[in-house]
Amino acid sequence: MPSLFNRLGPYEIHDEVGRGGMALVFLATDTRSGRQVALRLVSAREAPDVLDAERRGAELQEQFCRVSAFVPEVYEHGTADGYLYVAMEYLDGENLSQAIRRGPLPEARAVGVAIELCRFLEDARGFTWKVEDREIRHLLHGDLTPANVRLTIDGRTKVLDFGIAKALSLSRKVTRNDFGSLAYLSPERLESGGDMDATDGFWAVGVMLYEMLRGAQPFGAPDTRRLERLIVARRPAPGLEGVCPVGLQAVVAKLLAPTPAERYDSAVAIREDLERYQSGQPTVAQQDGWPVKAADEPATRRTRPVAEAVDETTRRTAQAAPALIQPPPLPTSATAPAAPTGAKTRAVGAMRSVRRAVLVLALILAANELWVARAAGRTAASLPSRELDSLGAAWGEYHSLSWRSLGPGTWHLERSLRDRTTALTDRVMATYRDGLSIVWEPQWQAARASLASAAAAAPDREELLAALRYCEGHLHRINGDARKADKDTDAARREFGDAVVAFREAAELRPRWPDPFIGLSRTFLAGLGDVDRGADALKRAQQLGYTPGERETAQLAAGYRERGDTLARSARELAGMPQERDYLSRAAAAYQQALDLYSGIVTFGGVPASVRRTQAGMERVKNRLSEIDGSSFDFNLGPLGSISIQTPGPRGDAR
Repeated sequence: MPSLFNRLGPYEIHDEVGRGGMALVFLATDTRSGRQVALRLVSAREAPDVLDAERRGAELQEQFCRVSAFVPEVYEHGTADGYLYVAMEYLDGENLSQAIRRGPLPEARAVGVAIELCRFLEDARGFTWKVEDREIRHLLHGDLTPANVRLTIDGRTKVLDFGIAKALSLSRKVTRNDFGSLAYLSPERLESGGDMDATDGFWAVGVMLYEMLRGAQPFGAPDTRRLERLIVARRPAPGLEGVCPVGLQAVVAKLLAPTPAERYDSAVAIREDLERYQSGQPTVAQQDGWPVKAADEPATRRTRPVAEAVDETTRRTAQAAPALIQPPPLPTSATAPAAPTGAKTRAVGAMRSVRRAVLVLALILAANELWVARAAGRTAASLPSRELDSLGAAWGEYHSLSWRSLGPGTWHLERSLRDRTTALTDRVMATYRDGLSIVWEPQWQAARASLASAAAAAPDREELLAALRYCEGHLHRINGDARKADKDTDAARREFGDAVVAFREAAELRPRWPDPFIGLSRTFLAGLGDVDRGADALKRAQQLGYTPGERETAQLAAGYRERGDTLARSARELAGMPQERDYLSRAAAAYQQALDLYSGIVTFGGVPASVRRTQAGMERVKNRLSEIDGSSFDFNLGPLGSISIQTPGPRGDAR
């Protein structure tokens, strides 16, 4: 692991100073010049699109730092010892995220940082770059967040991490990026699935300015799915009254306005309005009616049907019961004259009519609730005989009845449905966990559908939402496997990435549950080919009480075998160079780890062929090392080295 390195190429590594996304950043010394640098490292085993983005980011930053004072200088970038590295200017100070964790920044400092971020965006807007004789304009950072903003000890602001930066060409109006941090993405970018344009950074500046002033993000939710819904809903963020003057409140509100047309149209316009505030002048945002506008939400911005917006206790009521009319106090001879007899008669008649109407309505409602309860009881009685494939129909009956009920009539059915859903989906997950038989995609789909209904009926039950996200993780994983088999690498990476997100959310919602880590291990090992993260996930599952079975052991062994193959190929490319022997030794170690794991599962499907392939790779590495050093090497081929294994029938991959 990089944290154990003390040297990479000409760089002597000291301390880890940061991490984010796929990268680690170390304080290092360039032994050629004695200069301190910030050394950014990304494993060469990452996905090709990630590595391409990192290389492009390094090249962009190397050119962009020549025209902008708001990014660190890049000294060089390249690959060494299995890592893509970028050596850049070391900035003594702290990230904006670290400063915010201590609490709100002073108002003047927050405004100053926001102004410098706008200047960065202005420089990016005017930046041109040539790639293969094609001129590209408009640099889009793509992940402008507090973690990527550095505050130096001398008061400067620098923007970091160009690993996902993209360029906007003259012939296109938008570009796409799927790596951005959710809390800082605009509603339009979330709705489009990642598309961004030249105004994309403006929303991020608004979120960061709000966060600097208040010490908390404008939009918060317990998980990423609910956070995305909250941002896309375009509801105003909590106000900044009492936090800062109204002129600055107006600027923040305009930056976070619901639609792009209501926001600033350029980084220059944002900066100039902030400078107006600094100089004590009224801001354009305030003159436009902000922040009052933010509180006046037009009806057209409603994000769900009126029926959904109505309170649950009222939407199920067919007709509101009229309030009882209390009779007026009887006058006394000392306070008022006696009412005429006719008026008294009419008043008494009106009261009787109201009482009769209320009684009739109560009887109708009671009869309706009784009918609902009987129908719900029949459905509940059928649940023990229902399996997952028919449970969806039962949930449909529940939803139909719940719209007619005031509540009590369907309570028993709702509980019974939740219990049956939990029992059946737990059975599916246990089958996958134990690896005794295959769990097919339709089973995951049926489990996901029933859990979605259960989670909607009881949104406060986090264990249901955890199970739902776990099932969704497996569906993404299976889709990724299919795309990978079709050689659609980009689509496969996206599906595997979605699977990782879903499994991690499931683990956060249910912290002591090993199953999400089993899913992560499967995704990393068989999907993404990342043996280190796969092994880490499997270790975490073990810590939570899971005992790895033959399936996980075979997957981990295959990961080490593939690592040995990759290192052996690299060694061949380095033939005759000093690094060749190091790669050969590392390949031998990987092959040995694979053989050690295979030795415990010799009867598992496909293992004999994998063992022979691993032993062949080890033999080639051994022979080449003998050639280099002029002596024979007696590698331990593991317990399998002298065993003759009969190939069993195929078992398949338990999906």
